[in-house]
This record gives sequence, C-alpha cells and structure tokens, in this order.
Amino acid sequence: MKLQKLISVLEGFTISGRKDIEINGITTDSNNIKSGFAFIGIKGAKADGHDFVNDAISRGAAALIVEKDVEVLEDITIIKVPDTKKILPLIADTFYDYPSNKMNVIGVTGTNGKTTTTYFIDRILRKAGHKTGIIGTINYRIGERIIPAVNTTPDPIQLRALFSQMLEAGIETVIMEVSSHAIAQQRIAGIEFDTCIFTNLTPEHLDYHETLEKYQETKLQLFEQIGKNSKKDTVKKAIINIDDPVSRRFIDVCHVDIITYGLNTNASVYATDIRSTLNGSCFRLHISTDKSIEVKINLAGKYNIYNALAATSAALAFGLSLDEIKSGLESLKSVPGRFEKITTNTDFNVIIDYAHTPDGMKQVLSAARALKPNGIITVFGCGGDRDRLKRPQMGRIASELSDYIIITSDNPRTEDPMNIIEEIIHGIKDIGSPAIGIMPDRKNAIKRAIELAKKNDLVMILGKGHETYQVLKDTIVPFDDRQVVKEILGFV
Repeated sequence: MKLQKLISVLEGFTISGRKDIEINGITTDSNNIKSGFAFIGIKGAKADGHDFVNDAISRGAAALIVEKDVEVLEDITIIKVPDTKKILPLIADTFYDYPSNKMNVIGVTGTNGKTTTTYFIDRILRKAGHKTGIIGTINYRIGERIIPAVNTTPDPIQLRALFSQMLEAGIETVIMEVSSHAIAQQRIAGIEFDTCIFTNLTPEHLDYHETLEKYQETKLQLFEQIGKNSKKDTVKKAIINIDDPVSRRFIDVCHVDIITYGLNTNASVYATDIRSTLNGSCFRLHISTDKSIEVKINLAGKYNIYNALAATSAALAFGLSLDEIKSGLESLKSVPGRFEKITTNTDFNVIIDYAHTPDGMKQVLSAARALKPNGIITVFGCGGDRDRLKRPQMGRIASELSDYIIITSDNPRTEDPMNIIEEIIHGIKDIGSPAIGIMPDRKNAIKRAIELAKKNDLVMILGKGHETYQVLKDTIVPFDDRQVVKEILGFV
C-alpha cells in the first residue's frame, strides 16, 4: 500500500519526506520491523516507542508515524500526528482494508463467562455449518488453526491482521471476547459489531479502572456504539443478562433490538428444571412461553447455564432453530481450564478452574458445594501487581465455601509471594475458618491437597486454569496445573 493512501484517513498531521513510498507492513514494536514497514511510536506504560525510532530505521523502516519530535540518524519520511494511540485503529483498518466489515462480528463482554460463552456460540454455529473464528483468552482460532493468545483482545494491529487472515480463510463469523482494557485503550475502535453480549459485572481490574463505576462505564461503551454509523447491511442485536443487577443500565444505552436471558422467566431466553452433576447440567431451555426443549450440557454449575443461555440468544439472533441450538450446546465437551475435571482414577475428583476474581471463585465453589461432595479442598493464590482489594475477599470466600484451603502463589510477578498470601489471610481472620495451609510453592501446594483428599472429596485448584506458565518476578516459567496434577498422580 502506498503511504499516501495509508495516511489519507488522518487529520491534523504534518509530513516530512516522500509520500509515494510503498508500505509493506505496520507495527508498534521495532523488533517486528521488516523492510518497508511503517513504525508507529506509542507511549506505553513501561516504554515509549519514540525511543526506538532509530532501531526501527536500522531494521528497515520506511516511514515513522509519531506524536513527538524525534531525532533520527537517517533521512526518512516522518508523519507527526496529535495522538498515535487514537489513530492506531484507523491506520490498522486502512492497511488491512477494513476486514471486520466483511464478516459477522460477535463481541462478548463482562467480568466472567466470556470464554465459555464464545465456545458455546462457536459450537452452535459450527454444528449448523457456519465457518467461525475465535479471539479470546485461551487462544485465537482461524478455522482449525490455533494461535496462542497474548491478550484476551489483541492490540489494534494484531486484531486487524487476525481479521484479515480469517477473511482469507473463508471465515464468516468472528466470535471475540472484548475486555475492558481493550475498550478503554481503543483497541476495538472502528470495529462494527453485529451482536454484543453482556454476561455480568462484578469488581475486577480496579487497579486499572480505579472504581466499579468507571469499570462499568467502560463496558457500557460497547453497547452505546452498536448500530451507530453502520456500514454493514445487517440487523444488530444486543444480548443482556437480565438477572445481573446492572442490566438496566446496559439496556438503557442500547439503540438496537435487545434479547434478554437469565433464570428469570421474564427474560426472552430462560432455563427451568435445572439439575447438575459433576459431569454436567440438564435444564429445559425456553426461547418463548410456548417453545422449549430439554438440553444437557457437559459443564457443571449454574453459571455455565447462564453462559449457555447467552450463546442461545446469539444463535437466535442468527436465525437458528431450537434443534440446532440444542445440538450445538450439547456438542461442547469442555472448555480448557473452566471447571475442567482431570481424569485421575482415584476415589476423589480434581477440578481445575480459571476463577481469579471474588465472584468467579464464589460461583465455582458454590457449584462445587451444590454437588454435595464429602469435602472441598481448595488451592488458590492471587496475582501480583494486580488489584489488591480482591485478595482478602477471595480469602473469605474460599474459607466460607471450603473445608480445607491451601493458600499458594498464582502469578506473583514482581511482588513477594508471602506478602500476597498475608493479604489473602486478612479476609479469613474473623471467620471460624476451615483448616488452612500456607505453601508458596504451587506444585507443593497441589501435591499436599491431593495427599489430603479422601473418598468423594473435591480438590479445587483455582486461579490459573488453562495457563501453561507462571510469572515469577520478570521470569516466565512453564507451569500447567493440569500437568502437575497428572505428574503427582503418576499419569505422565
């Protein structure tokens, strides 16, 4: 693409150098520069891209897009704009020729349930013959091709590149998790969503958003924009969990048709006659007062019924039948690290789950308690360099819903693991709590939980779920809860 075309969408910029050069790629990381690339300088939380412009030039950059005056060692085209973060999504869309406008895009946001909801939607659509792609916490998937996920919602350039690859692969529908960070940082600016889903809202990422109100306002932006300035000839839908206390706020900002879901029979889509076991849940799925069908999903817990209802609502927006929806829901065998039962050949069960928020922990342990095990042994920690307020809350919830808890490390990052553990313990002090073990080494903590387990117990290992690493200071080391369990039990 010619530079002149790339920057034609910008306003208020100045340029020095040639406009007629060919641009072969765009990036904000000088390490990714190839010959003919445009380098965009972004001021980040840890580093300022403007400090690496000469590195970018030495690697073959053909042009620089910056918001600051920069000193360069070679003659090169420089475009100066007021705000590089603001123009980044526009530049990315222009370079990749607006790929999201040529597919259906479903966005799922909320504190919990995003990943499982996207997996349910994917299964329903694929079983009905649609070609789908997924962008989310666990991975990015283009048909059968799997790409490891870096962020739940990628940066603007990577996101458009993924859309472009999906389009080339014949993908018709993209199902993506939309994180609050992605909304706040404008990673999704300019993307036209056809369907937006709100799962729930509980305190999370307050280290970033500061208050629950600001966190909520960020999520609301997704629903405020749907249906505005549409370029696609598609009917837009907003899907909202009517049982969530803040659902009315989300309904009120929408300018498109709304489908509500929940266990409340006033919802458009709801469930009744719920029965759960360790191997899944049965319920009657209603899509109106006179249309319903019996469904059995392979995921336990009431919260997973909510995820199934959200996916059902998305499928209805697609015009799929009740039979097609049932077939898709029942075909999802599991979701990595989401109430994932590990095959152990023991007389107790081990569950791995990603629950890393107070509400997520409460939902998962409540689901475990509803299964009426002999006892619940919970292993968990809290992430370092993240919201500290949730640590005592998670300690309290774990102690209220477990018979034995072992507090360990999650991803401590740059914090001292024992300091994190002490903050977790603060939430337990006033409770006539269960027995407590403190073992900062996560592998030893899991080993101890398994040693303590008796017949018909549930060992709940929470916090990391699908993750295959642990972040210790500035080092990333391999660590997979699932693999560790199997090693301890001698299965690998």
